[in-house]
Amino acid sequence: MNKKIFIQLFLLLIIFLISLIFFKTYFLNEEKNSILNKKITNLNVNQKSIVDKKSNLLHNIKYVSKDKFGNGYVITSDLGELNDDRPELILMTNVTATINLNNSTPIIISSNKAIYNNINYDTNFYEGVLVTYEDHNINSDNLNLEFEKSLATISDNIIYKNLNTKLQADKVEIDLITKSSRIFMNNKLDKVNIIGMN
Repeated sequence: MNKKIFIQLFLLLIIFLISLIFFKTYFLNEEKNSILNKKITNLNVNQKSIVDKKSNLLHNIKYVSKDKFGNGYVITSDLGELNDDRPELILMTNVTATINLNNSTPIIISSNKAIYNNINYDTNFYEGVLVTYEDHNINSDNLNLEFEKSLATISDNIIYKNLNTKLQADKVEIDLITKSSRIFMNNKLDKVNIIGMN
């Protein structure tokens, strides 16, 4: 009788071991493969989004250029975003530009945003534009810099200040080579507002 019980227990143990091996081989591996495939899929999705973001965003960028007269233009930005439709255009955030003219004090332009053309260097500054040149400060909403024409057009909510003058106008055009400027209102009937400061 002991032999019979022993054989039954032995067979039961063998059946249990075979079942355990079968379960581990086929079911646990499928679960592991399924979990591994999910991780790989998630990893690929995350990598793709990181790559997409990296391909469109540039951090701490700086462009340096010079014109045929040797005047320099340096523009820096905390963040730049490439335009998929027009790759030469870069939307910049927290922008500072310096125009270094021959035998002249640099002109510094800062703004919250700008669109920079990396082919012809033309730049449209907007949102919180500030132009500083010696003792002159100009605040506005927009500044369009045409680098090849050496022309800066400042517009919208212009407030010009120097040591003893405050001026309000609609538009200012500055020739960067001669430093001559035209100040005017959009409506010819309106007058440029000039206030003397003591």
